[in-house]
Amino acid sequence: MKIAVCQYNPIIGDLKGNKDKILNGYNLAVNNKADLVVLPELFLCGYPPLDLVEKKEFRSAVKLAAEEIASDTIEVGLLFGSITETFEDNIGTNVYNSALLCFDGKIQFVQHKTLIPNYDVFDEVRYFEPAKNISVFEFKGKKLGISICEDIWNDADYWKHLRYPVDPIKKLYDDGAEILINISASPYAYGKRIERFKMLSKLTSDDKLPLVYACGVGAQTELIFDGASMCFDKDGQLCILGKKYEEDYFVFDTNKNYESIKNVEGNFAEEVTAALILGLRDYARKTGFKQALIGLSGGIDSAIVAYLAVKAFGKENVHVVMMPSKYSSEGSIEDSEKLIENLGISSDKISIQEVVDKTLEMLSESFYGKEEDVTEENLQSRVRGMYLMALSNKHGYLLCTTGNKSEIATGYATLYGDMCGALAVIGDVYKTQIYQIAQYINKEKEIIPSEIIEKAPSAELRPNQTDQDSLPPYDLLDSILKMYLEEQKEYSEIAKKIGNESLVKKVLRLVDINEFKRKQAAPVLRVSTKAFGYGRRFPIIQGWSFLR
Repeated sequence: MKIAVCQYNPIIGDLKGNKDKILNGYNLAVNNKADLVVLPELFLCGYPPLDLVEKKEFRSAVKLAAEEIASDTIEVGLLFGSITETFEDNIGTNVYNSALLCFDGKIQFVQHKTLIPNYDVFDEVRYFEPAKNISVFEFKGKKLGISICEDIWNDADYWKHLRYPVDPIKKLYDDGAEILINISASPYAYGKRIERFKMLSKLTSDDKLPLVYACGVGAQTELIFDGASMCFDKDGQLCILGKKYEEDYFVFDTNKNYESIKNVEGNFAEEVTAALILGLRDYARKTGFKQALIGLSGGIDSAIVAYLAVKAFGKENVHVVMMPSKYSSEGSIEDSEKLIENLGISSDKISIQEVVDKTLEMLSESFYGKEEDVTEENLQSRVRGMYLMALSNKHGYLLCTTGNKSEIATGYATLYGDMCGALAVIGDVYKTQIYQIAQYINKEKEIIPSEIIEKAPSAELRPNQTDQDSLPPYDLLDSILKMYLEEQKEYSEIAKKIGNESLVKKVLRLVDINEFKRKQAAPVLRVSTKAFGYGRRFPIIQGWSFLR
């Protein structure tokens, strides 16, 4: 069977645009004499649709669009993801995450998703009911085993611990499926593509069945979908790997012999840089922003964000602002100017000192009797935030925040200051990983000035300040944070590994007490298994963390 995979990029709620993409892909495949055309999970409405699913008017419009798509089909099959709704009983939502198989002008078969995830960034239990039945469908002389995303992630032969008591793929296999097709919208995190490859290779080699795994691509606010759709033969060999981080179209012939593909994922810096560029570009494109704005400090974080913005927007559409205070070193200004020249972007230099001095003068009576502390430092950051927001409002710039994951985790980002902005571009990248990305960017020529990479990190809010004045070295800090945030290790486990109980207690306390800041922060582009945002739901008011 010749199966065309349309690895396309939808927009949530854009039914007309998504419908056009489906039909354009279908018509292309018909011209290529394909037997079946496949698009990813919930493609018609976009994934994840969240509370749009609860709107009756939206569900009705999705149903109508699906019927219109089906009416344009001929004998060539078309399989795509959509919301469906039934009225079988008064229990549950009666709404399903479904795969629709259309041909000869009608929706001929519907397979609902069986395993409804409810962990990390997934909240599908809130909206969808699980399938009551799993069945194969015979099409053009072949029995198709159709499943949706999570349905294929519960193979007892691969996983040591299963999330669900049901294995939909085993049921399809037992019922005589000859070709497996899984439509997916699986959010990317570094390392996940290798995991997919290993799992799917094991499954197909065990079951001796070919598999089409059609992945979504693009970014939807925080979530990045990397594409890289995979087609396997019955021996578990990867035959076709779709493009990464961009749309793709290809035809998989189950009767053809392909050269086996082994390399599916690059190194951390390569993959994450590409993912962040896609995330930033799609956020801007799908929300209507044409230009980006970054506050440039002379440090490595803002330099990396400026580079990513150039790749996402084009250098002519990126503007940066240097906002020195009396504590800003000449080196920081010179380093920023060198970066600006390397990137070919426009810039302004606006001193904050006069505004800071005047504000402190006006507050002097209210501050009487109080020693100088972090308040005065934060005021500088907040003046910068005010400048940036004003420029964003006036010119329509997308303001990108520049805080990394280490800073956001420990509260080293000022609320209403450097946290101002619409999108936290590197908010899921630890400080040590930022340096890896800088080296990757500079692999062919120096783009990020070496002076920026080599200088000691500093907020430059007081004389001779460095981050390590009050934080442990970043390699040690990031090790603690990764164990706590991503590996879900307990305090005692981390303390034993690090060998310094008081330090671990201090770092974990910083993470927990700064939850209130993160609740007010810009969305964070997700590139790890546990990013800040709605994938990590931690209470602001709680007493457990302070019992250590």
